Amino acid sequence: MQKNKFNLSTWAIEHQQIVSFVLLMIMSIGYLCYVSLPRDEDPAFTIKTAVISAQWNGATPPDMVNHVTDQIEKTAQALPFIDSIESQTRRGFTEVTVNLKDETPPDQVKPAWALLRKKMHDLAPQLPEGVGEPAVNDEYDATYGTIYGITAEGYSDRQLRDSVEAIQKALLTVPDIGRTQLLGVQDEQITLSFSPRHLALMGLSPETLVSALRSQNAVTPSGELRTDKDIIDISVTGALSTVDRLKDEVITLNGKAIPLTSLVSIVTEAPHSPKPVFHVNGTRAAGIAIAMAPGGNMLEFGNALDDKMAALQATMPVGMKVTKVADQSAVVEKAVSGFTHVLTEAIVIVLAVSFVSLGLRAGLVVAVAIPVVLAMTFAGMALAGIGLQRISLGALIIALGLLVDDAMITIESMVSSLERGETLKKAASSAFTTTAFPMLTGTLVMIAGFIPVGFARSAAGEYCYSLFMVVLISLLSSWVVAVLFSPLSGVWLLPKKRSHPQHTQGRLATAYAALLRFSLTHKLSVVLCSCMLLLASIWASQWLKTEFFPASDRPELLVSLALPEGTTQQETQRVTEKLETFLAKEQGLARYTSYIGTGAIRFYLPMDVQSEAENKAQVIVVAKSLEARFALQERLTTLLNERFHNCVTRVSPLEMGPPVGWPIKYRVEGQDSKKVGIYAQQLAQVLAGNNHIRDINMTSGEPQRAIVVDVDQTKARAAGLTTENISQALNLYYSGNEITKIRNHDRLTALVLRAGQEEQQDTMNLAGMLLRNSTGANIPLAQVASVTWGLESPVIERRNRAALITVQADVTPGENADEVNGELAEAMGVLSRTLPPGYMIAESGASEGSDKGNSSLFDVLPVTLACMLGVMMLQLQSYSRVVLAAMMAPFGFVGVVIALVPTGTPLGFVAILGVIALSGMIIRNAIIMISEVDNNIRRGMGVEESVTHAALHRSRPIMLTACAAIFGMVPIARQVFWGPMAYAIIGGLVAATAFTLTLLPVLMMFLLNSEEKRARKRSC
Repeated sequence: MQKNKFNLSTWAIEHQQIVSFVLLMIMSIGYLCYVSLPRDEDPAFTIKTAVISAQWNGATPPDMVNHVTDQIEKTAQALPFIDSIESQTRRGFTEVTVNLKDETPPDQVKPAWALLRKKMHDLAPQLPEGVGEPAVNDEYDATYGTIYGITAEGYSDRQLRDSVEAIQKALLTVPDIGRTQLLGVQDEQITLSFSPRHLALMGLSPETLVSALRSQNAVTPSGELRTDKDIIDISVTGALSTVDRLKDEVITLNGKAIPLTSLVSIVTEAPHSPKPVFHVNGTRAAGIAIAMAPGGNMLEFGNALDDKMAALQATMPVGMKVTKVADQSAVVEKAVSGFTHVLTEAIVIVLAVSFVSLGLRAGLVVAVAIPVVLAMTFAGMALAGIGLQRISLGALIIALGLLVDDAMITIESMVSSLERGETLKKAASSAFTTTAFPMLTGTLVMIAGFIPVGFARSAAGEYCYSLFMVVLISLLSSWVVAVLFSPLSGVWLLPKKRSHPQHTQGRLATAYAALLRFSLTHKLSVVLCSCMLLLASIWASQWLKTEFFPASDRPELLVSLALPEGTTQQETQRVTEKLETFLAKEQGLARYTSYIGTGAIRFYLPMDVQSEAENKAQVIVVAKSLEARFALQERLTTLLNERFHNCVTRVSPLEMGPPVGWPIKYRVEGQDSKKVGIYAQQLAQVLAGNNHIRDINMTSGEPQRAIVVDVDQTKARAAGLTTENISQALNLYYSGNEITKIRNHDRLTALVLRAGQEEQQDTMNLAGMLLRNSTGANIPLAQVASVTWGLESPVIERRNRAALITVQADVTPGENADEVNGELAEAMGVLSRTLPPGYMIAESGASEGSDKGNSSLFDVLPVTLACMLGVMMLQLQSYSRVVLAAMMAPFGFVGVVIALVPTGTPLGFVAILGVIALSGMIIRNAIIMISEVDNNIRRGMGVEESVTHAALHRSRPIMLTACAAIFGMVPIARQVFWGPMAYAIIGGLVAATAFTLTLLPVLMMFLLNSEEKRARKRSC
């Protein structure tokens, strides 16, 4: 019956020409796929956030919240998959951030934003007059990996902007270019500054100037002349087009022509609300941020950009200099080449293990299997749309130690058969019969161990998804190679006869045989010692450090500055330039760029992007090396603490994985914003009591000064004035009103009328400001309103339509955010219990991100266990054997603790992935040994002989595959991202191999003896 079963290895040997042809095709396709795979630093993941913004000029923060923000929030809450809606409302402006749930399927994010945009369009008519349709930014995750900074000493802002826009237009022809954004370009406006008293003496009002200039510059139809044959357009010229033309204007009053320059001063300047400023190495600049289109090859795209920019530089005006301040292609090239080097190291190590343990010829068979499996894996990655990036390359290295397992088991089985005197063909056939399906079962179990990675519904799971896919493809490929190509390679490369085992293998077998005899003789002691070790490791796990994702190993540092609310951008720029003077003297940095009035643009996908605000700045400091970055971070932190007292500062490296920003964050939420502020202060005091916390700050600052104009409506009506008239006059006086736009070629420049600087600074005479009523009379403001100083909250924050203040902080160097949060847990619990109903404290920051990521893994564990148990049952067909194989998995935790605790390596998200995957590796070895024991029983061996023979026979492949996996992990143990997983798997496999070779035979003896006793009882 057995002879009639199809044997894939035998078929391969009998059809060598077909198999060799398929092999060549696989290698060719794999190579072509490898060279064409997209390259990137990190895998793409969906940032499930959109930002809605709306303006209502002149509205106070409370009015904005009640009439605009609340309406937007209420409408957005009807979206599917909503997790939270957060808003920041300032005078005349609101920004609402919509966050979808972490488990939202990526393909549902774009439809959700399309629905959000439609809802905002429908909401627009219901908002107050002057608000308009709220703008939805759903491209929040656009990553501008390439940034060019252009400095131009001696050139005006207008000239610099013209040059940068021309460069931007030329770069749009580069293949695979996506979005582009200009940085630091400044708008210009032509300001007409007037003296209200001077105009009044001339018998003019600001409205007269506005009317005259608007009518002069209006675009209205001037008709067309039709003849019998032609249509001739009539054009009227004389519109305002330049400042010189404007200076020649005259205003007619009572038949007299008055030059405009005698009424106002005319100056070209920046707008009242300035655009963010961009500096390169302390010099004012403009920038071009460039994102690559999806699916492009970053290395090729970067080279094409550089070639285009080099050609453009040759045509630039003298004095303009281009500096590449962000170069994603160079980062990707370094990352890919670094990982390729590590992959090569891993291949060499695995091959060395193969040659040392199996000998030259058998080692060559395993060596041949590696490129074949890699070629199949690259082809599978191309089909799955997976490129070469941090996760997929790391997965290849992890898989490398596993993918040779099947080939090693096949060749070891063939070698054992040859040592028994069988022919090569018979040895190959026997290897398939005895190992193919246990190997397949073990492979499927190992793949099942990675299911939580592939199906975790979270941003962290999406970030690591390619790990699951690459392992799935490579392990399935390794099984196909082991049963199809490796037997054929064995026939080609192994000697036809091999009469005895090698001497080294004999010594190893002898040593293990002695250990096995001891274990089987002292069965109860082995079980008790094993259980005690497991319990001890569980107890010692309390010293395991935890983290979400480690900090990036890139050389950048983010230096964030936040001045008090209400600070002008000019003051923020002054403080930033003060920092730049220190940076200019630093020896350990390569370059630095400053974003003033906003946070840095997203040049790196896992980045916590700051919103635009005049009181904020962010400096990107690039160190010369990773070592220099650590020293620079310490020096900058000390400098900021000592010299920059009037602002909240933070120096931090880039993050890996989904960004969290400040590592310590607590949200205080409730209905009354004043009470929320009180509770937030109490929470900040709790944080201040912990020695491992520094730089405590809150997202809502202290109330700011405000001038309150309280209109007496009775007096205002009697004087022929309204609140609207008064507000418009004040806005014209202090901020300015846009009269019209000057049309000059392809550019529109705002023409703004505003009171002079002297009058604006004279707040003491505000009450004497003259207001023109409907009859043309001038009414002092004091006649209809009182003017007082007051306090106003500059920013109102909300979360899910409740008042919100976030208290955030950093940890001291060397401390872990999760551990610090653990220290705070008791105090936070006490404080939470003192809050009245409707108020709450919620943990955020790194711990919240870690909890979301880890819970998404554990949510999928039942599916993982079901798949593992199902596969095990198909192979073992026995409840007791399935339980026995599954029981071995926890013993790997002994090695995990031994590896992580002494080295201080944290058990983070990636390490947890390794621990879960480790269980599949352990169960795989257990399945193969249990299957071997059952085969021996079926051949008629006794219980002890079956266990002993199986343990001795499987010990060599188990140790070989464990060594291959362990040593294959060594190169990535040095990596910041993969190090914790490598340590966990190395330690776990060492311990698990020892338990599999000692404890498992003992447990099998107990099981088989028990079954034998039950069988004897039934027979009696």
